[in-house]
Amino acid sequence: MTRSHLRSTEVREDERGENVRVLIVRPDHFGDVLLTLPAVTALRGVAPGARITFLVPAGLEAIPRRCPDVDRTATASFPSLLAPLDAAGWRGTVARAAGALRGQFDLALLPRPDDPWSVALVRAAAIPIRLGYAAPRTRPYLTAALPAPACRHVVRIALDLAAAAAAFLGVPGAVAAEARPPVRFVPTPDDEAEAAAVLAATPAGSGPIALHPGSGWPLKNWPPRRWGQLATELHRRYRAVPLVIGSPGERELIEAVVGASDGRACGLAGRLSLGGLAALQRRARLVIATDSGALHLAAAVGTPVVGLYGPADPVEFGPWCPPGRRRIVRVQLPCSPCRTLVDPPCGATRGPACVTDITVAAVLAAAADLLGADPARVRHSTCPG
Repeated sequence: MTRSHLRSTEVREDERGENVRVLIVRPDHFGDVLLTLPAVTALRGVAPGARITFLVPAGLEAIPRRCPDVDRTATASFPSLLAPLDAAGWRGTVARAAGALRGQFDLALLPRPDDPWSVALVRAAAIPIRLGYAAPRTRPYLTAALPAPACRHVVRIALDLAAAAAAFLGVPGAVAAEARPPVRFVPTPDDEAEAAAVLAATPAGSGPIALHPGSGWPLKNWPPRRWGQLATELHRRYRAVPLVIGSPGERELIEAVVGASDGRACGLAGRLSLGGLAALQRRARLVIATDSGALHLAAAVGTPVVGLYGPADPVEFGPWCPPGRRRIVRVQLPCSPCRTLVDPPCGATRGPACVTDITVAAVLAAAADLLGADPARVRHSTCPG
């Protein structure tokens, strides 16, 4: 199918999406990009002849490159989502980047509900069909928009958009409303070799317990002292040397956790690539993590996970895996979840009560629940509802 077939928002029914060129854009963090992959898988299932490109911020290209349903990965210098929108600066980036996209795509999907960055780019690139959500900063530049979602899992939000795209393409098999495609992230042989080498250099042995104390948002993070206490108890109860894993920028945090464990944990700050991390997590018997991309990656590769949640709602951002291999630990407060990671109603800038009130005992109980489960049942049940 050529661009001439897609000059309007109607697509010929007999084309069935063959050779249509689809661009999916996600200017987000690690976990958000990862949790968009099931929508790619769903779209590939109903339009196997489509050519799908995934555009992500520079530094996150390893995620779509390891999804078998993505044909090509591209990057752009999206601004930080932690900073206010610099409209003038982004217009300059759009002017430089749009030329490379112009004439290359028939349809663009923007699964981030409020996305003034991506919509400006795909409009400047003159992509004829632009599907997204009816947020005030996004809707005026779309050719079609779905109602803004409320309290819906981020995977479902992307799947809804994939279903709308399938309808526009006129493909014979619609994306089912309750489809449960997995997050398909497949480590490469090099990733596996990297993980094996790193693991061999630690005292953790095979089937380690991995801890991920960091996240992209300080407001989510449990105190390092608690992580150290947790590592100490895991060592005592399971004769395990927990691996405390983080990025190069989290070195100070990792060292603080290891120090608080009195040396009973092993720190791995900046030792693993994204693919190597996935391969190591796949070898773990359990991953315990803050609500973060690392948590979602572990769930994607089939490892049982315990997730610590504070301001964010697990209904919207919970691990996308079977209930049998996930446990959520959070405290019930009148203000939680506030769904606000900047300027929450409690006024905290870090360490809000919804995070600091999580006890080590509660996390240990969740870990024991999973570690006591039958591994075959835990790892191979079906995807969540």
